[in-house]
Amino acid sequence: MARSTWGEACPNHKRALRPEMEAFAQRAFDLRKASDRANTCCAGREGIVITDITVKNYRSLADVTVEFDALTIVAGPNGAGKSNLVDVLRFVRDALQYGLDAAIVNRYKMSALRRWSAKGRPFDVEIQLTIHTEDRRGTYGFVLGSERRGEYRVKREFLTPMLGPETFAGFETRDGHWVNPPSGIAPAVQPAALTLPLLAALEPYKAIYDQLTGMGFYNILPSQLREPQKFSNPYPLDENGSNFATMLRALKQDTPGAAVELERAVQSVTGDIEGYDVRPVGSYLTARLRHSATNENIAPWFELWQESDGTLRMLGILAALHQHPPRTLVALEEPELAIHPGALALLWEEIVLASQRTQIVITTHSPDLLDMCSARQLRIMEKVEGVSFIGYVSEEQTRMIQKRLVAPGQLLRAQGLERAQGN
Repeated sequence: MARSTWGEACPNHKRALRPEMEAFAQRAFDLRKASDRANTCCAGREGIVITDITVKNYRSLADVTVEFDALTIVAGPNGAGKSNLVDVLRFVRDALQYGLDAAIVNRYKMSALRRWSAKGRPFDVEIQLTIHTEDRRGTYGFVLGSERRGEYRVKREFLTPMLGPETFAGFETRDGHWVNPPSGIAPAVQPAALTLPLLAALEPYKAIYDQLTGMGFYNILPSQLREPQKFSNPYPLDENGSNFATMLRALKQDTPGAAVELERAVQSVTGDIEGYDVRPVGSYLTARLRHSATNENIAPWFELWQESDGTLRMLGILAALHQHPPRTLVALEEPELAIHPGALALLWEEIVLASQRTQIVITTHSPDLLDMCSARQLRIMEKVEGVSFIGYVSEEQTRMIQKRLVAPGQLLRAQGLERAQGN
């Protein structure tokens, strides 16, 4: 496939940085080096990571394979398919945790889930993930076929043998029947349900199930944080932050060390917020923030309705990254929204730190955020004639970034980011 470019050319772009921008450029370069170190640490980190995913016929994703690192940035314009890629991971989680039927219905049924077919013959939806534990590697996936009247069936589900010092057997089903059952157990297979949840009490299936159902997806809404919130389940943090106050309260009561670390992160990013507390008001909870002392040495408390959208969004993102225990994977959609570029650099430092304990996937189209990324972290996504494509940055632009000739965000502004050939 021919090389493709995302971004508009800027004829008036000046290659030389203005003197007042040099400090910011150096800071961005330092952050890119730190980002590379974080991704290098991923291979030796304890726990489980998803190293790649292959998706066929899921909405605009006709046939894509994406490799994931400890911290992966999916960049592209609006409508390129970034949200569809993230939703594949969310769909896997929902199908395993809440049931395949609920996951499909929540996405307006199978006809809206699968890629549209011009010939009238429905496509099969295929999802396959490669999973690494500390010393083993395997692949889990399934194929969904469309039936009449929006119905569906599981044509195939499989887990390859977990290879390593001690190999664990996998399993495979086809059309509601066992092809390769696990050793010593073979529960009844339902043609319209996944089988992995039935095996989740046994290792290594439990580890795979926990990994895939432990993913969190976040697009924090400041309006959700401002309002008093009802008591609810404190863990995990809801996708839009609707149980934010309950989560903060439980963090201080049950894991004070994690609460202290969250307060440190908030102070590091904002500069003047030193802590938080949560108070009950009738049947609701409200959170407030303590700011630095004034001239009278009085540290004022501010209710969340008094804080800016940017402050609340940063607070919600940091809470998602510091919840305890950490989510196995955290996906953040456009974290730059409502956040000043200067504060975004500080938030990025916390994201890099968090990637050492949980896998992180970010979607963005912000040049300011891209300036802090290393080339190896970036995946460029675009849509061509209704089909989404994704790949690494082109070799030429990767060399330019690695040689510190230009930053990714500067490339986006000047000539556009180029997706490598063959992706």
